[in-house]
Amino acid sequence: MKTYKYLGTVSAECFLKDQTIRFSQPKAFNDPFELQPEFHVLDEGFIEGEARPCQFVIHGCQSSYENYLLANHTAQTQARKLDGKSIFSQLNEKIGILCLTQAETIIPANFLMWAHYAESHQGIVIEFKSDNEFIKNSSPVHYLPRRPIIDANFLYENEYVAIEDLYFKSDVWSYENEIRITKALSECKKLNVRDLLGSEVYVSEIPLDSIKCIYLGCNSSDSIKSAAIQLHKSSGINVIFLKVHDEEYKLIPYTNLGGTWSDIYKTSEQLMFDREKI
Repeated sequence: MKTYKYLGTVSAECFLKDQTIRFSQPKAFNDPFELQPEFHVLDEGFIEGEARPCQFVIHGCQSSYENYLLANHTAQTQARKLDGKSIFSQLNEKIGILCLTQAETIIPANFLMWAHYAESHQGIVIEFKSDNEFIKNSSPVHYLPRRPIIDANFLYENEYVAIEDLYFKSDVWSYENEIRITKALSECKKLNVRDLLGSEVYVSEIPLDSIKCIYLGCNSSDSIKSAAIQLHKSSGINVIFLKVHDEEYKLIPYTNLGGTWSDIYKTSEQLMFDREKI
């Protein structure tokens, strides 16, 4: 399984220049349901605010949400819901998330991801080394057909709760096969700029030794190509240029700086087939 990060033009230029990537607050995501499962109160004697709620932690806490998931028929009999907006608001002030995708493909070939997150193939894709510590700190996203309903005791019976226990998304997003790396915003660099939603922008430097190679979109600009070449010259990172296949719905590499074609292709037959088309 390979791990990729798709970047649009502005993010790509920033990364190629100083190797930083944005860690976004949940409120800056394109999904308004982020970190907002339903919390239902089953205990009639439960008084919100009476008990001390849990502390959310980024690392070192075992997942426990499955023990508190409620079946739909059970939840429907309960009229009382716990307001989770305060939790969402607090996390927005404390954490930044880097969203990555995993795939079995030889090269990053998810056309929807290229279109949405790499701005119509104008950006780049970073491939990370699978055995690197940077990736080992990631957490999977759970895809479900409906929003999960969780017993509110989940927040009060556990002193610590893993933030990844809130990483739920609708299964319409499952094509992204997303994993996430979470950092405290206090560990990131705050830029003097805001995004289109008005959210502050935080970035963090990505260790070069965690990167296997960089793919340039088939519509990438000359400035991005130039910046990628400069990064290759200064760091030795493998840079691969992609173009549209002449006959099929797929992308193929046509230039490979710093690597060999065997780094990309698993078999000599695949190499021979596509090199004939170049």
